[in-house]
Amino acid sequence: MNAPSGPRFDPLFAPLKLGGKTAPNRFVFAAHQTNFAVHNRLTERHAAYYAARAAGGSGLIVLEASAVHPSDWPYEYAVFGHDPAVVEGYRLAAEAIHRHGALVLAQLSHSGMQGTSHYSQLPLWGPSPVPEVNSRELPQAMDAEDIAAVVEGFRQAARYALDGGLDGVELNAGQDSLIRQFLSPLTNQRGDEYGGALDNRLRFARQIMRAVREELGQDAVVGLRLSGDEYAPWAGIKPEDAAEIARLLAEDGLLDFLSVTSGSIYTGHVTRPGLYQPPGFAVHLAAGVKAAVPIPVFAQGSIVDPAMALEIVAEGKADAVEMTRALIADPELPLKLRRGDLDDIRPGLLANQDNIIGLVQNPRLSCANNPAAGYEGEPEFAPLAPARNPHRVLVIGGGPAGMEAARVAALRGHRVTLHERQQQLGGAIRLAAAAPGRERLALAADWLETQLRKLDVSVRFGSEATEERVRREAPDAVIVAVGGQPGRQPGARFDPSAPVVNPRQVLRGEVPAQPGRAVVLDTLGDPVGMGVAEWLAERGWQVEVVTGDMFVGQRLTASLELTAWNQRAAARGIAFRPQFDVLEVTENSVLGADHFDRQEIRLDGIDLVVDVSPEVPDETLYFALKASGLRVIRAGDCVAPRYLAQAILEGYRAGREA
Repeated sequence: MNAPSGPRFDPLFAPLKLGGKTAPNRFVFAAHQTNFAVHNRLTERHAAYYAARAAGGSGLIVLEASAVHPSDWPYEYAVFGHDPAVVEGYRLAAEAIHRHGALVLAQLSHSGMQGTSHYSQLPLWGPSPVPEVNSRELPQAMDAEDIAAVVEGFRQAARYALDGGLDGVELNAGQDSLIRQFLSPLTNQRGDEYGGALDNRLRFARQIMRAVREELGQDAVVGLRLSGDEYAPWAGIKPEDAAEIARLLAEDGLLDFLSVTSGSIYTGHVTRPGLYQPPGFAVHLAAGVKAAVPIPVFAQGSIVDPAMALEIVAEGKADAVEMTRALIADPELPLKLRRGDLDDIRPGLLANQDNIIGLVQNPRLSCANNPAAGYEGEPEFAPLAPARNPHRVLVIGGGPAGMEAARVAALRGHRVTLHERQQQLGGAIRLAAAAPGRERLALAADWLETQLRKLDVSVRFGSEATEERVRREAPDAVIVAVGGQPGRQPGARFDPSAPVVNPRQVLRGEVPAQPGRAVVLDTLGDPVGMGVAEWLAERGWQVEVVTGDMFVGQRLTASLELTAWNQRAAARGIAFRPQFDVLEVTENSVLGADHFDRQEIRLDGIDLVVDVSPEVPDETLYFALKASGLRVIRAGDCVAPRYLAQAILEGYRAGREA
């Protein structure tokens, strides 16, 4: 265990005065969509989720956004802040959070033109008839009565927040908000008193701020979440504009803090960027606003590392840090940091698995690296109880599933031995981390390996666990987590002379040293194919990605990585060939047909073909051990090859069951 952190991290634990309230420290758990609502109200599930972060040491928690007016129903499970029934849910959350000493705010929001009419069956409202970028839906330009109704909606929603026992509110003028749409010339093209000059564009925000402050009084906290850069310099808010907007609004004396974010209608991918955006990418925006205003400023933008958070606060770039994804991954980050247990902090990977949930499937929020996130009230994630009869557990496979299984079994008091055929733990996740920009994934394996050492798990490297050997060791329970095996593209013929490799071989460097022309046959549309394409391009290969999908990287939309991938691919000269069905791969050609008109397509002069197809489970050992009468559990890709989230979850369950 590390020595206590001492004074090093003290700036992060200094109290922060916010108007008439004081947050106990500088850690902020910011508002984000969860899909936990039932009948558009906060629930016990919300309360348990937020309470875990408060108990773990977060000083300020901002609840999931509450819609302030019936004209805004941005997603199915949105919280209705305009419904009096919201008060009961606020009370649930407030009591659970206050029990641990944290402050809690409601985020009051209206999505405006960035919402959807699908649920409300009403036209979208916006400052001007500018189409929503993704849906192309045209909003109705708001008239004076509409504007007055929304201002009144913010006032009434603020009253409900106070009635629910919250400490105040944060007004959303961030990436997907009506307030920002009025502030920005990108979306505000009005010719009346709400458009044109900056003072006019500020009018809507000021009316809302005044109404809310009058309703809440001086003791409650009122903050504003502000987009510091829309990344649309031809018309949108630029950093210097944001600083001026912040200065003018702060001068009104109605705000207690400003939270600085970034993004807009054209840049939703920076709302919660994935692995390819460096941690802390937006801190300079907070610093620019901080220099312009006398009130506290919060920094945001993939801040997941405590050392970075310390630097931001200690150097005066911001007064507090939003570490939302880091606190999803480890709710106890502040407590562990204060104790000096830095290597016990479960890392936030920024991979956007399980916490980007604005998808057609309507998933509930969770975390790839922490399966308990969002399920804090479920019995299976209750604190681990010691095993009644500690016994010998053998884990076969040192990937994420096997390591998590070994960790949990050891925490329960079992004597655990882990066999790994390679000379390094981590399995497929370490290979994935070899792809450009995805290095952070290795932190998941590093953390698990550290925990196994602390728990005295016996790890045997270079150890092939055969059926005979396992039976000879005669463990009380066996957990098989040997992973998957490369698959082959269905429906295509492969000549034995064809230079075909799989993604694992590429990321291990098992390709010709002399680069040539490579074709990536991608049937997944996810980071696997994109990773190997970039890996090859970085080493001088001429790369073309071929897929039967409508566009290359189709599944990257789920992790908000599609735009960034297209930008990187263009910069590296990676060619795309969508709607291509592979029929045959020969010694130096790939033959196929157009997905729709079936016209033949032939790619010649190919030096390397990467077959990115679904892997298949390596299940031979599992079934052999099961037939032998041993108590056997399997987890991870040897059940069915999927993602890190499923591997960690199944490893956790196997460790509890062992």
